[in-house]
Amino acid sequence: MRNQKGKAKCMDRRTFLMVLGILSLLGFLLRWTGIRFRGVDYEQCLEAWFLQLKEGGSLAALADFQGDYNVFYATILYFLTLLPVEPVISIKMVSILFDYLGAGVAMKMGMAAGEARDNSCLYGAAAYGLVLCNPVGVINSGYLAQSEGIWASLALLSFWYIWQEKPVRGMWALGAALAMKLQSIFILPLILILYFYKKKFSILHLLWVPAAIQVLCIPAILGGCPADIAFRTYGEMLGEYPFLYYYYPNIWTFFKEAPYYQFGSAAVIITFTALLLFAVLFMQSQTKHTLRDVMEYAVWTTMTCAMLLPCMHERYNYMAELLLPVCALFHRKLRIPALVLVLLSMQCNGQSYLGWEFVSHYGLAAGNLIIYFYLTWRCFQRLYQAERREAESC
Repeated sequence: MRNQKGKAKCMDRRTFLMVLGILSLLGFLLRWTGIRFRGVDYEQCLEAWFLQLKEGGSLAALADFQGDYNVFYATILYFLTLLPVEPVISIKMVSILFDYLGAGVAMKMGMAAGEARDNSCLYGAAAYGLVLCNPVGVINSGYLAQSEGIWASLALLSFWYIWQEKPVRGMWALGAALAMKLQSIFILPLILILYFYKKKFSILHLLWVPAAIQVLCIPAILGGCPADIAFRTYGEMLGEYPFLYYYYPNIWTFFKEAPYYQFGSAAVIITFTALLLFAVLFMQSQTKHTLRDVMEYAVWTTMTCAMLLPCMHERYNYMAELLLPVCALFHRKLRIPALVLVLLSMQCNGQSYLGWEFVSHYGLAAGNLIIYFYLTWRCFQRLYQAERREAESC
């Protein structure tokens, strides 16, 4: 009876695969409409880097790479120069392929979180479609040729593996994400919290992260780059921008002229304090956290970094913008915040790359902060109530 009841509520495998196929085609068509669009960032950076690597003709060109992206991405660009495909298409196709990986991870999360409601296939398909057809993702890879889909998908994969108690795979995925872009470290606070919460793997598993980064740098090292090229790049990024505010509408939008060298450390301390307080409440709650709740916590921790850290780029909240709509499948009160967050991100990217000027940066920052404070209230209230119930039961 239980299986029959489950089948009655959940679509069958054939329908499930058909829905995934339709969503996959729709996601691709949405991106293909902008496949030949050449934005300012593409023309001034990506195309120039591609041509420089192509002119070099060998791995040695990586040693002379002039871009400010990590060497792992430069390595991908080099191998793309070997293909008989227009650079604007080949560069975008890499990001698009990883969009499908991110959607697949979201589908797995949706199915696992929806099992308690006996309709995991429906939730899985909905999560897949929400991530793959998210306008922010479509614009990022299909139009702007950006790489957020690569590092965000790998970071979400890392989170999923850790939740599944597969730490080696999780750390390799995190290492690959960090090798792509440093902002994937935004998922690390939650991964560390899950480590102390579950205690199902050794902290030494974190050593797989630098190992993965180093392995992905092997082609560049063979081309003449120093052995510590990846870690050297991270150091060069720190303190690169002179002010606390840098394009992303967060709390520092209202302090645009505040110099980084004076207030940067204070901003980092504020962020660390917020994450530490959350971690303490999470550990003391002594309750069984569901995947649905932890997905929302993942949104909050990543958004905390984007909202409170200095020098945030307009694309640094990408993970939260993908994951919050998935969380809204299980929490109705998150549906409006998820929709507004996506719309705000579209406007933010539109201002930077497409010439949109519908809302001021102050308006965007206010909207983002309202959503962030609402998520903060939800997460801390849930943890506090769980801790209070635990204390009363004792």
